This record gives sequence, structure tokens and C-alpha cells, in this order.
Amino acid sequence: MTLLLCGMAHAQTQPDSFVENFEELDESRWRIADGWSNGAWTANDWRRSQIRRVAQGVEITLARSRGGPKRYSSGELQSEEIYRYGYFETRLQAPRGSGLVTGFFTYTRPGAENTWDEIDIEILGRDTRSIQFTYFRHGQRHITTLPLGFDAADGMHTYGFEWTPRALRWYVDGRLLHQETGTNGPLPQSPQRLYLHLWNSETLTDWLGPILPWQGPWRLNVSCIAYAPRYDGQSLCVE
Repeated sequence: MTLLLCGMAHAQTQPDSFVENFEELDESRWRIADGWSNGAWTANDWRRSQIRRVAQGVEITLARSRGGPKRYSSGELQSEEIYRYGYFETRLQAPRGSGLVTGFFTYTRPGAENTWDEIDIEILGRDTRSIQFTYFRHGQRHITTLPLGFDAADGMHTYGFEWTPRALRWYVDGRLLHQETGTNGPLPQSPQRLYLHLWNSETLTDWLGPILPWQGPWRLNVSCIAYAPRYDGQSLCVE
């Protein structure tokens, strides 16, 4: 009975499920990054002005800055809730362009590098036919790059990851593409916020390629972000 009650208590601490179709930009659910940057390794800052509602969801635009210390400005959403385990999903169309990253991920780093935990889905603008699945535990990075079988810049697709104490599983359009069970390094365990953003860099060119300004502005279209405490084998974001 004690074990059962403990299990029920843990389940009750999980945030509620949601499916966000962006009929409005709900700021009780999302923090909109505004007026700062992630540091020297990014070429953009975050501006509220770079996120807008459109007919099918939200559009994040990365474009030349109209002032400030960075050459470019873009948008980022952060969850108000903090999560530990569950299934996270988005439906989006990534932009194409050298130097860009579309990211959907959970993250925490409350102190030194050894407090850094993260779980990523990233699509690089230089190769939108591939996807990168990454996780960090105590600052140690583990990355896997896989072919998608389609071009993520050509249309909407569904991307998700399942986070449990013993495994990470990444899905694309409902198909399991990759799994980590800790054999390549310990899995993340710390509570984290959920993020979605578009950014670029002038310093990480070995990874991302150089920024080609004449290709911009670049637009990330997002029709859905969703969460559930556990994965039941079905997509949360309806096409």
C-alpha cells in the first residue's frame, strides 16, 4: 500500500497535459523571451516582436536587427511549467538556410556546467533532410544525427520525445527514430522547462555553416506544441 500511495503522489505532481494550437498566445503558459541574448555564440537576440500569430499557429521570424548589440533578432518560447519526465511534441515547418538552428527541447542549468541537463530535437538549416537528437547530463553531451527521409523545410511534420527515468525516445511523424537507455552516458534527471526557438550563429560555423544574409529573413512556422505525462503511442498534435 505504501508503494502504491507513493506512486500516486508522484503521478499527481506531474503538470497537466495540454495541446497548444495557438488560437491565442497564452502568456500564462508561455514566457516570451524579450530583450536579451544567449551570449557570444549566437548572432541573434530575442525579441517579442519576432513572434506573431498566423492562421495556422505562430510564426517566428529571424531577421536583421533594427538596433541593439546583435546583428539579428529572433523569437523564443519558454514554458512557465517545469517538467520532469513525460512526452513532448510539436508540429512545425523548419526554415532552410546556412547558419540556422530550429530547436525544440527541455533545459535546465541553475549553476555551474555540472548542473546542465537538456534533451533536444534540432534541425539545422544547412541540412533540413536530417535531424539531430541530443541530450546532456551534468554538462556531458551525447548527439545522434539521422536522416529524416523528407525535407523538413518543405512542410509541416510532427516531432516528439519521450522522457522517462530509464529511457529517451525520439519520434518523427509517430515513428520511433532513436532511443537512449543510458549505455552512452547517464540520462537527464533534473526538472526542466520546455523551449522552442530559432537562432543563428557566426561562430559555430563548423557545425552550422556560415550565415548567408541574402537568404533571410527566415521563418519557423509552428502549428502545435503539446505535452502529456506519458506517451500512449499516439500523436497529440492533430494534422
